[in-house]
Amino acid sequence: MNAMMDAPPHVEVPASWKPVKPFEGMDSSSQFIPHAATDDRLMLRYYQDDADGSFKTWAWFGRGAEGAPGRVHGGSVSAILDEVLGACVWMGGMPVVTATLTIRYRNPLPLGTVCDIETRIERRTSKRAIVKGVLKVRGGSVIAEAEGVYFRLPDSEIPPAAGAVLARRRGEGR
Repeated sequence: MNAMMDAPPHVEVPASWKPVKPFEGMDSSSQFIPHAATDDRLMLRYYQDDADGSFKTWAWFGRGAEGAPGRVHGGSVSAILDEVLGACVWMGGMPVVTATLTIRYRNPLPLGTVCDIETRIERRTSKRAIVKGVLKVRGGSVIAEAEGVYFRLPDSEIPPAAGAVLARRRGEGR
């Protein structure tokens, strides 16, 4: 049995990467993507790079994310990309939900793999954002590419604690 498939590994990141919580102020107990180090399916870690201000993410796919034998289920890859693309917009102070998500799978992903996810907001208006992302094996090949359209949630639907965090990210003195 491969230990990398059963529990998330310790992952080294550059010193300029500082941990962040894109959904700070939200109830994390009901989140679909787990953030606990004890989960055997998926794990995400979010960072802000102090060097250039960019949003960075790494993901791990364990035994519980298996589809074809020894490979990560495509739905797990899709769920991670959806979460991270949305998180990129939340980090910019805009609460969103997914309107459309298009995934292009390039290579199968072995279980127990640590991946890096690069995201960027292509276009943003007051009501929606278009985001692109690439999931790559750390130091290796592209696994999948994604493009998502995300609709802004009304402020009235955001818990006050999260609303305060989002306002601070937008530069408002709330």
